[in-house]
Amino acid sequence: MVKVKIDVEKCTGCGTCVDVCPENLFELQEEEGKNLSQAVAEDQCFACRACEVKCPERAIEITGYQILKVDPPPEYPPEEGRFLRGNDYSPVALVAILNTYDFKIPPELVKLVEAAIESGAALAGTLQTENIGIEKIIANVVANPNIRYLVLCWRESQGHLPADALINLVKNGVARDKRRTIIGAEAPTPYLPNISLEAIERFRKQVTIVNLISEDNPIRGMDPKNVKKAVWSCIQERPTEFMDYNLYDTGAWPEPPICKKISMKITEPWKRELSKEEAEILERIKRAASKKEYR
Repeated sequence: MVKVKIDVEKCTGCGTCVDVCPENLFELQEEEGKNLSQAVAEDQCFACRACEVKCPERAIEITGYQILKVDPPPEYPPEEGRFLRGNDYSPVALVAILNTYDFKIPPELVKLVEAAIESGAALAGTLQTENIGIEKIIANVVANPNIRYLVLCWRESQGHLPADALINLVKNGVARDKRRTIIGAEAPTPYLPNISLEAIERFRKQVTIVNLISEDNPIRGMDPKNVKKAVWSCIQERPTEFMDYNLYDTGAWPEPPICKKISMKITEPWKRELSKEEAEILERIKRAASKKEYR
């Protein structure tokens, strides 16, 4: 039987477990003048272990479970792109930030992608943009419930800032606007209008980001040894210390895969949304222009 243990000495009442649990197992309750997490529906726990992995204080321990692995659907991965496919049952995928033109990809970056696959990653590829690129990652990850970690490496692209956008997506989610703007992202066009909110929210709960990118120490995110160690740590059955992370194979996300291709609903999401009045004025101008006769 699955058991949920909360270390009240470590718990700060941050509410992360409440946010990530798909079964609403946790509640924050006041005890001795401070909020603490309580497992109020322990019998509903199916050991996805999202709370255990994402708790910033490592105050939660899940016991009494077996590691779950599932077969990805036949159409997995639904989206094509610049990536390699490895072990479908691995809990980790690698995302290397592409900060150059497609035809100028450094061979060292290619080696990082290859190193991740050789070390046991499920998918490994590059990310160039903060919108359609991230949408493709979401589509491929939620199609394989076994993937529970994303290792970010290489270095940030100062134009698109896709690493910043991806980190803020997992942390904050998206606004409920037409373009589904990534909350807190500093990227110029951090919009995800072509993928469902269901897939976005599932992605946020399913994965934890392991960020190797560092402005202060750029070599950290560009060293193949670090990439291999990160991937290796994620596939261990027992908790493994890696940098500031506590990594291990949590098993598959215990819900069916969402395996759908991206539907291009908005082709130019970077364009500013018009107010109702602005849209009406623009439409009147278009109608007038179409009727105007030139002599």
